[in-house]
Amino acid sequence: MDETDKKILEVLQKNSRTPYRDIARHAKISDVAVHKRIKKLSKTIKAFTVLVDQREYEKNITAIVAMTCDAGRTQEIARELGKLEDVTEVYTTLGEHDIIAKIRTKDLDSLKNLVERDMIRIGGINEIRTSIVFDCIKEKVNLVM
Repeated sequence: MDETDKKILEVLQKNSRTPYRDIARHAKISDVAVHKRIKKLSKTIKAFTVLVDQREYEKNITAIVAMTCDAGRTQEIARELGKLEDVTEVYTTLGEHDIIAKIRTKDLDSLKNLVERDMIRIGGINEIRTSIVFDCIKEKVNLVM
């Protein structure tokens, strides 16, 4: 990845719908070259996405859940957590907890049901610690290059 690729990705991370001609102007290359580079970069681009205000879609509660799991089951449990609708991010970690998950849900009752009904059904989770987010100060999906 060279500096031109980084310039292209920088623009796409701010607005993935930016026209090729505008990207070309920023990267100082032709529209055709932008198209070819984006096609090549598509192997490293996971998704073109939109960051929305979750509250507009009745996802009023954000929670961070930290879990400890049975030895050797962390990956399996993480994959199962990833299948749950209101679980938006799942990370396996090294440290005090085995898994950290981010949840966006309608209300406290929905969060309670998700933790007490859906997560417990997975099995192999020994401890769940839930923290409710008061305010999101910074939320980014782009990588600084």
